[in-house]
Amino acid sequence: SQNGWNIFFDKVPNKPYATFPVKIKKTAAEITTVGSRTVIKISSLAADKFSGDLEITFYNGSAMFNIAAVVSTADDATAIVYDAGLIDKKSGWKNISWTNTADEFKTSPLKQADTAKNVAVKYRAIAAKGENGAIAIFPAPHQYFYPLDEAFNLKFTWYGANYRGMFEGSGMGIRQDLKGDNRYVPWFNAPPETKQRLNFFCYLSDKDEQSAFTEIKKFTHEDSYVKLPGFKTMSSHFHNEFVMKVMMANKEMPAVPDFVKVFKKTGIDIVHLAEFHYTAHPQGPDELRLLELKMLFEMCNKYSDEQLLLLPGEEPNEFFGGHWLEFFPKEVYWIMSRKKGQPLFENHPVYGKIYHIGDKDDMLKLLEMENGLAWTAHARTKG
Repeated sequence: SQNGWNIFFDKVPNKPYATFPVKIKKTAAEITTVGSRTVIKISSLAADKFSGDLEITFYNGSAMFNIAAVVSTADDATAIVYDAGLIDKKSGWKNISWTNTADEFKTSPLKQADTAKNVAVKYRAIAAKGENGAIAIFPAPHQYFYPLDEAFNLKFTWYGANYRGMFEGSGMGIRQDLKGDNRYVPWFNAPPETKQRLNFFCYLSDKDEQSAFTEIKKFTHEDSYVKLPGFKTMSSHFHNEFVMKVMMANKEMPAVPDFVKVFKKTGIDIVHLAEFHYTAHPQGPDELRLLELKMLFEMCNKYSDEQLLLLPGEEPNEFFGGHWLEFFPKEVYWIMSRKKGQPLFENHPVYGKIYHIGDKDDMLKLLEMENGLAWTAHARTKG
């Protein structure tokens, strides 16, 4: 896996690790212009075995700028995460604001004596207001988040005084949860001599925090996909497990499940599901497996409408090696086991044609016979 650098199945926080502040020793400065960007580089930075420069990037005509510690190490086998932010030592900030996960605007007075706390926010941003305006802080939407199995909101922002017992004064910023979802937690790779850009964005407003948030949300269209005439937006690989957790558990079926509401609000038109991820009975008993598939098809029919199409699918991870996904253009009943002498397919009195798959050759035949698609899932991390 690229000489060991692309391994998802790691548990870095279970190994010895240490935390270091990035310290600056101002020895030189350089200003360059690249297209519509102006970059101020200040030397030098150091944090344990990492060293480099501070880069502040301004975007011409924009109230947004980027602050980055661009550092590298000569050490091998290094994984890192970083927290970042701004500290106010002059009591100029009066309030801290954010949008909570229910999409509600929240404000809290900033007191110099209040110990720093972590906050779960929407849009990944947190802002401070002073006498002359406001400033908001937010990370790169995807780049800042190392891969995890679960998509939990792990309180990726902070505000308050004496953050992590390492910085004097009150401030605010972004942060990582070192233990992630407590499953596989790989952090970020930092191969030797590669420049790691540990950065965050700031946005200035001469009004207030809400004005800053309004402008920030424009960068990601409020975390939604814009409709393009003549096209549909499709996303894949969602382990909602609604069939097993609700339908097969005989729980009440909601009129509209939360996951459907989320997909619609995000502007996704077509969702390819990946149900039964180590939760069901892919190898049988046959009748149970067939019932689970029937429930999957019924769920997709029930919750699909003119706005959203749910496509039934699985991540089988059998026969071909590695992790992979599949999709068929119609309802196909198949079981991931085939006894000796059992036919590849047969007719079932309830479900019609059903398939028994025992190896990669059987699987390929099924895909060919039913015009199915199969592809490698998250190829760079799990393969």
